[in-house]
Amino acid sequence: MKKIFLLLTYISALTIGAKADTLDSLKQQLQLTTDDKAKAVIYNSMADCYLAFKTAPNSYTKRINYENAVNYTMLAMKTYYKYSDTTGMIYSYSNLSRAYRSQRKFAQAKWFILQANTLSRRQKSVPSIINTLVDLAAIKIDIKDYNLAKKDLKEAHRLAMKNKLAEQDSSVKIAYSRLYTFIQVPPAENVFQGLDETIKNEELAYAAKQKKLAALASLKQLKKTQTGKKKLLAATAASKVPVQQIKLTAPTIYWETPSSKTNTDSLKTVSL
Repeated sequence: MKKIFLLLTYISALTIGAKADTLDSLKQQLQLTTDDKAKAVIYNSMADCYLAFKTAPNSYTKRINYENAVNYTMLAMKTYYKYSDTTGMIYSYSNLSRAYRSQRKFAQAKWFILQANTLSRRQKSVPSIINTLVDLAAIKIDIKDYNLAKKDLKEAHRLAMKNKLAEQDSSVKIAYSRLYTFIQVPPAENVFQGLDETIKNEELAYAAKQKKLAALASLKQLKKTQTGKKKLLAATAASKVPVQQIKLTAPTIYWETPSSKTNTDSLKTVSL
């Protein structure tokens, strides 16, 4: 037993030493780099290193590691925001969420991962949406909000199945395994039993519903078009004023016969 403990201690020391070497190398690269975006990548890599220090000699060192992770990520975030780099911002938000979750500051962790999820949806990046949903579910499991965590994981699993993303689907199942240590679910909702079939049936039902709604919308539009044509024809007919027949009456012309005297007989009339 003592030998195993010493071996684990030795491996841990080697791992920490390797990460420290990586961190030193990144700091040297940072001094030689002038490009803003390249610096942002290094900042995030340095934050990753600080977050990877799972074991620390004391609570103070642990807290300093997390603070460094947050500070370097914020430096990267500033650059990504300046250049409107959505992918970089998603990664930075996710890192910040990890840092705050490690400190058990769940409100901050949840807020940052929601920002990452929102940007992922805006970018329509399915892998990023799945990753952020898994991280969000992990936080909800931490705060014992199991039903909402299950909902997030189900959406992530559906997206992974639909887009055939094996790597993301594997991470979803790992998250489900953790969830099942806290709650029990029926076989139809269990990812290792009948959940896949349940999701497929739900997708088919949703597709049928959308098809029906599209048919109804098309029928409604057709009726609307026909009604509009009828109204147009009625309006056209109403605008045509019938032409009234004008009756012409021949005028009466008075003329006087040439005579020296004008009498009643000399005034003649003629009608045309």
